[in-house]
Amino acid sequence: MNTSLRATYRIQFNKDYTLYDAVLLVPYLSRLGISHIYASPLLASVPGSMHGYDTISWDYIDPDRGGEVGLKILVDALRKHNMGLILDIVPNHMSTSYQNLWWQDVLLNGHKSKYAGYFDIDWSVSQTQEQHRIILPFLEKPLCDILDEKKIRFLYHSGKRSFVITYEDRIFPIALESMNWVVGFSSFKDAENLPLDLRKLLIDFFSSATSEGRQNLLLLLQKQHYQLVWWRNAGDLVNWRRFFDVTSLIALRMERLEVFVRTHTYIFDLYQRGLIDGFRIDHIDGLLQPDKYCQHLRKELEKLKQKRPENLRNDPVIFVEKILANKETLSDKWLVSGTTGYDFLEQTSLLLHNPKGEEKLDVLWEQCGVFPYKKVQELARNEKLDSSFYKMFRDLILSFINIFPPEQDVTEHAIETVLRKILVAFPVYRIYFLNSVISKQSLPYLRKSCNEVRQELSPYHIPLLNKIECILSQKIDQALGKKWPEDLFVSLTAPLAAKAGEDTAFYRYARLLSRNEVGTDPDLFSKNIEAFHQANISRFLSHPDALLCTATHDHKRGEDGRARLMVLSEPEAKWPETVMHWFEQNADLHILDHSKKHVSQADEIFIYQTLISAWPLNKSDFSDFPHRLRSYLTKALRESGLSTRWDAPDITYEKTCQNFMMQLLCVPFVKNIATFINDISPAAAMNSLTQVILRCMVPGVPDLYQGREDWDFSLVDPDNRRPVNYLKLQENLEQEVDLLALVRSWRDGKIKQAIIYKFLGLRKNYPQIFTNGRYEKVLVEGPLSDHVVAFQRFTKYIKIIVIVTRFNFSLNINEYLQSYHDGWNETKIFLHEDLKNTEWKSILWGNTFKNNTVSNLAYFYGSVPFDVLISHHVT
Repeated sequence: MNTSLRATYRIQFNKDYTLYDAVLLVPYLSRLGISHIYASPLLASVPGSMHGYDTISWDYIDPDRGGEVGLKILVDALRKHNMGLILDIVPNHMSTSYQNLWWQDVLLNGHKSKYAGYFDIDWSVSQTQEQHRIILPFLEKPLCDILDEKKIRFLYHSGKRSFVITYEDRIFPIALESMNWVVGFSSFKDAENLPLDLRKLLIDFFSSATSEGRQNLLLLLQKQHYQLVWWRNAGDLVNWRRFFDVTSLIALRMERLEVFVRTHTYIFDLYQRGLIDGFRIDHIDGLLQPDKYCQHLRKELEKLKQKRPENLRNDPVIFVEKILANKETLSDKWLVSGTTGYDFLEQTSLLLHNPKGEEKLDVLWEQCGVFPYKKVQELARNEKLDSSFYKMFRDLILSFINIFPPEQDVTEHAIETVLRKILVAFPVYRIYFLNSVISKQSLPYLRKSCNEVRQELSPYHIPLLNKIECILSQKIDQALGKKWPEDLFVSLTAPLAAKAGEDTAFYRYARLLSRNEVGTDPDLFSKNIEAFHQANISRFLSHPDALLCTATHDHKRGEDGRARLMVLSEPEAKWPETVMHWFEQNADLHILDHSKKHVSQADEIFIYQTLISAWPLNKSDFSDFPHRLRSYLTKALRESGLSTRWDAPDITYEKTCQNFMMQLLCVPFVKNIATFINDISPAAAMNSLTQVILRCMVPGVPDLYQGREDWDFSLVDPDNRRPVNYLKLQENLEQEVDLLALVRSWRDGKIKQAIIYKFLGLRKNYPQIFTNGRYEKVLVEGPLSDHVVAFQRFTKYIKIIVIVTRFNFSLNINEYLQSYHDGWNETKIFLHEDLKNTEWKSILWGNTFKNNTVSNLAYFYGSVPFDVLISHHVT
């Protein structure tokens, strides 16, 4: 266990916020209680990249983000405050931009490049008999049209000292041997030493300005190790693995030792020198062998630990970005510190949604004419298999065809039918193998999928299903150079789940958008308090250093926007009734649009929830609100892919939806929605503060996303990556803290920051209770027992009791966050017998008192109904 790890703070570094800028933030973060900055990717990325996940080199820190000098200065500042730095790295993929010299070398030299084995390229696929060619789907139109429009140029690149092909902002290398057929050029071995007059003649020879030049240019392109094609054919033709369906990112073969060593040499050096303290592994499920990668990474870091500065030899931390399905767990054999916290986000979300509201929300959604989530997801997966992942799907089918001998009469169509059913029904991102056999943790998920499919298939297909299930359960020998069906299967299930789920179905299914978040399962609505306790106990026993997040750079909507939408799950909030009234009230707004295209009811309810979740609490934040909404709605509609798509935008429908939404911001409706939001906001604030307290107090390491010490009503990226007003946050923290006063003015967000400060300070002052202290639920009985979540963290000498609430709207929360529910008088918590007559102090409110083994919560009546109690003397 890493005892120096206490709380992390995620910062998105880019050209506008560099490592140098973060130096000024260190004293504030230290005072807040943060132990580690959790940095977005810092390795060299495409110039101007705002996220850093498009790596171009593993050999240096990105200059736009401050370079290694900036990193050293930041780390020096961190060390002065006993803080550290965790680095986000991207072992799954790199950029396909011309700045990636490894990729350029592969394009130049084909399968003979020394980097050819670094990338996940299927060299067996070729468009000609003479050579293997890499399919590059970067053209906006078919090649013949691009040539006719003179958009492809042949020129000499002085920086690269070679001839290149340019298209828009892309540069492609030209192999010198590919020009040997040009008269007068074959004797020259490099372009740099070519006489200027011959260089000019060559440029004229391949000039796109003339018909003859374009024909020569086409011949030249046909002799390269790559083939430029229309981007719309990417899903059909691309013969290299992408990150999801993003053609600007190519997958690495990280399972190969030479690739691991070459890519990790520099970052291992940074670790050894004490400039970083651990890693966050992006998209771990994209790797062919994530378990072996993590084990190898742990082994190397443990060896290097002894070479670090003597005062920095804590255990290295490794966090994996892993989406865990319902009841899925992270294997301890991976030797990682834990996940990045999506699972905690899901557990907290399920805890705070009221199951009593589910049925009416289902009825409301059915009235909008849309399917349940499972069906929505199935349709989206089928669409993706026929488009973005068509080539991957075909390769998987063909790999199975090669297994079955001809005498078994297994047809391609039959294999496609069975595999499609399995992929569409698959319940987790992927399966894992241990010594060529499916792991015990993965086997139930494969069986579940196959059993579900077995009920749908015809008897004719059942024997084939059984064979495919057997093959996927145990790796089989294949000819050298051929991929195993299992490898192709796991390479497909993860991107299929992500693109069809969080990037498509999440925008189509709007039963309640607070359940549509990265790492969540919208098909689930809620879980009871016991399930939450069990999840915390499991984390404490298996991965006590796992991160706990409720906001990230990838979230669909801000943590406090989701907390507001959670209130709609409470029957007392009357959300279904309100929406039906709004449908009727705003019917005329559809008529105002003359496009003859009306906003669908599903999109209309999506818009209402978007307004509710993103609605600012303060008037000063309304100035850019309409612009933010327009940008978001365009992205949401296109991601949905129903009425408009990225590859075929229906501008008319998009404008219809945007105009409708803007009309909602005008009188008279704006008063109605503002009143509704105002009515649910106190309960929403209580949900938010409950999230904060739980994140700080349950087993694990709280992770704060930049600026989320203040209220967070952001939308999906890029909205959730807007600049943070750190000056305001620093000024707020420097003020004297009166929690009761801050509660009364909770709308300014200071109470959220103050509570974070209070509990991160508690973790700093009593580290032993959070590193070694046990976790136990506290029994609650009485009329409000289902509203109260109570647990204790304790060691032999210190005990802390946490009491928070859920379903807060029905607790009669007023504007000052005080609860006036008569049920408090009869609701009690039960403590251990050995706590009788123990003296307790409220960490939040400062009052002290003695409790017997039964403690009445009557003091919550007329007060803010949450508390954290501490006792130093357990007898």
